[in-house]
Amino acid sequence: MSNRPYIDLLLPYKEHFTPANAGAVATVVSDLAYHTKSGYEMFVFGRHLASETFPRLSYVALKPKWPLVYGHNLGLAHSYIAHLKKQNRQPSLIEIHGRCQVAQFIAKNCDNIKVALFLHNDPRKMAGSKTLKERLWLARNLAGIFANSAYIRNCFLDEFKPEEIAQTPIFLTPLGAERTLTKKPQKEKIIIIASRIVPEKGILEAAVALKQILPEFPDWKVKIIGAKRFKDGKTSEYEKSVRKMIEPLQEQAEITGFLPLTKVNEELAKAAIAIVPSVWQEPASRAVLEALANGCALITTRVGGIPERAEGRALIVEKPNSTSLASAVRALLSETNMLKKLLDVAWNDYPFDCASMAKEIDTARKKIVS
Repeated sequence: MSNRPYIDLLLPYKEHFTPANAGAVATVVSDLAYHTKSGYEMFVFGRHLASETFPRLSYVALKPKWPLVYGHNLGLAHSYIAHLKKQNRQPSLIEIHGRCQVAQFIAKNCDNIKVALFLHNDPRKMAGSKTLKERLWLARNLAGIFANSAYIRNCFLDEFKPEEIAQTPIFLTPLGAERTLTKKPQKEKIIIIASRIVPEKGILEAAVALKQILPEFPDWKVKIIGAKRFKDGKTSEYEKSVRKMIEPLQEQAEITGFLPLTKVNEELAKAAIAIVPSVWQEPASRAVLEALANGCALITTRVGGIPERAEGRALIVEKPNSTSLASAVRALLSETNMLKKLLDVAWNDYPFDCASMAKEIDTARKKIVS
């Protein structure tokens, strides 16, 4: 290890820090590590992995201590603390991603090291931050809290008094997604849905809508990319229901299963339309950014943090149901001017690159560490 100051980033246990099988949090962490200009060396900690980790990034694999007793995430935290002591590590900052109870545990056991929490989801639904009392403890004892959208920031601050909000070191650090295309892509009559295939993502609602509308437009097809889990996951009952729903579309529909992000981007670059049909309060939605980064005309829903990035850049459905999604799809397929407008705005107005995201969090880290 060099003599540069360094930051340790601790992943949730479920995350695979590999290009082939990265989840949303692992992808964000890799983007931050690749694009940081802070001067700090980054060390990512997580589970043992069977495949190669992200190239040129420092990854430390740990085995959770007593997972049957502590659970995998707190078990990983125990192992990390033991690693700190054994290696006599003194990071400038310990950054916990997505696990509030882990942030609490690390903060209680690292009195002399600053600890920050990066929120990727609604903390009110997570162990260690469900109650106002727990969130106030985090606000008072962590060096900083990063929120990936204003929606998530407001979730953390829910029920806080004005003076408590003023004293909370919380930073808005929005997500980014890299645009790898160098010129506006030639689009095909393809609709892409790229997502985990789980109920909260609204994939079945979108499938119902497409089953209804696509037969009216026989030169269009839909491609659904994703699965419940990642590369090695088994097909769920929900996935089976989505497959059954689009079966009547025959050659107009395809479900690919899980694909790594590079392949997803290749498919998005070809597709004229992307649908992000979330029915839950989506924290930030990287899928929205990936669609826009690849110049897709976007249909999405007004839930959670999605409008913060999609407003003015997408056709936003007010009610996330199959009827509303069907109306939106029909509008884009039948009104070429609307489709062209959204294609143009997606390509011409894209400020959400990873360097911008990393700059925001670098600024926040600097304030915390100093």
